[in-house]
Amino acid sequence: MADTYCGKNCIECSLMEAESCPGCKAGPGSQNGGACELARCCMVKGHETCETCGYRVTCRHLLNREHQPELRRQKAEAEQRERERKLEEEKKRKQRMAWRAKVLGHWLGVLFWLVVPATIASVMGMDQFRETSPGTYMFGQILNAACSIAYGCVLLKASSEEDRYHTAGICMLVSAAAGVLLVAISGNEEIPPGMLLLALPAAVVALVGEYYEYRGHSAVLEPVDRVLSAKWIVLWKWNIGCTAGTIGSVIIMVMAPMLGYIISLGCLIGVVVVHILKLVYLYSAAKTFRE
Repeated sequence: MADTYCGKNCIECSLMEAESCPGCKAGPGSQNGGACELARCCMVKGHETCETCGYRVTCRHLLNREHQPELRRQKAEAEQRERERKLEEEKKRKQRMAWRAKVLGHWLGVLFWLVVPATIASVMGMDQFRETSPGTYMFGQILNAACSIAYGCVLLKASSEEDRYHTAGICMLVSAAAGVLLVAISGNEEIPPGMLLLALPAAVVALVGEYYEYRGHSAVLEPVDRVLSAKWIVLWKWNIGCTAGTIGSVIIMVMAPMLGYIISLGCLIGVVVVHILKLVYLYSAAKTFRE
């Protein structure tokens, strides 16, 4: 009889040769892998054989010792299936990431190029040009609206990879539509007081859209570049800070004009810096996904 833990006669075992099993005390080994539960139990408890164990009479493993080779095979097959399943999931995940990188690399690159004319349009459409250069002002307003519409459509295209882009795109289109309506009504003239009721909600919607856009950029970058992902969150805080400062400067100008102008100038510089950083981050994000 072979030297076994359970007292089974390995010589009479039909699976010993079929599975290249050297016997449990010499392994246990099998081309299918997996250790015998009886052998493992004895080794853990420090028994030379099952005969020295006080639970041998009721031990379900010992009672099923003739079936242990088959159980080991079934366990090994189950483990193999699990490994194959994980490999297949990993393959699909990599394919999904490759497709996502291709889509985001393209559309984020388009957003980068849209920010440039949008920034120029914002400068041309400033109130200072309304009286000094009406043509420049009107062209800036039209170009700004066109860029906003295009920007919103691109965000909607990218929403297949990140849900936040969908909300951002809708908000951008709504804000652009309100802007077009205001330009159509006012032309080169001052915006009628009643229409300011439309301008304020449009500005809020645009701000909400920017929030979801920045959060979307951060979310898609988090798995591939956590540093750049965190920078988008910080940039949003700077953006909202500059916006709040600009609104606050208007109120302060009523009580302290000089202080209000200084705060307004500082916020304007901050807005310019935010736009420059947005360009840099969009370029970096597109490059990251393309690579």
